[in-house]
Amino acid sequence: MKIVIGCTMKYRSLVCETVAKLSELGLTPLFPNLDYSHENTNKADTTEEKKRLAMEHYKAIDEADVVYFITPEGYMGTSCKLELGYAVARQKPIYFSEPTKDPALDCYVKGFIGTDSLTDFLKVVGN
Repeated sequence: MKIVIGCTMKYRSLVCETVAKLSELGLTPLFPNLDYSHENTNKADTTEEKKRLAMEHYKAIDEADVVYFITPEGYMGTSCKLELGYAVARQKPIYFSEPTKDPALDCYVKGFIGTDSLTDFLKVVGN
């Protein structure tokens, strides 16, 4: 199962840990822009770069079976909200790590799977 991950880059280390854990479970995590620069900066430097990175993430959503947003303390940034909208339009199953406490976002979630409970994705396989 391919799982695309959405998360603000200020939590890059958590994304890296999640990618590793999902891989260990035999799942295929997708986060296309995790290491897009040699400096591993947390943001794009130009609007063109931001758009390119977003388009790569949308392509990964198309390829994924499931979309997983890491939402520490309920935080979801603008780029993730756009990715959420795209995933909804593509009718992908969506999971959050934590509720955002915003009904306009949380209403699209099929379930909540904490980053400490990633084995729960094994139950999603085949559903």
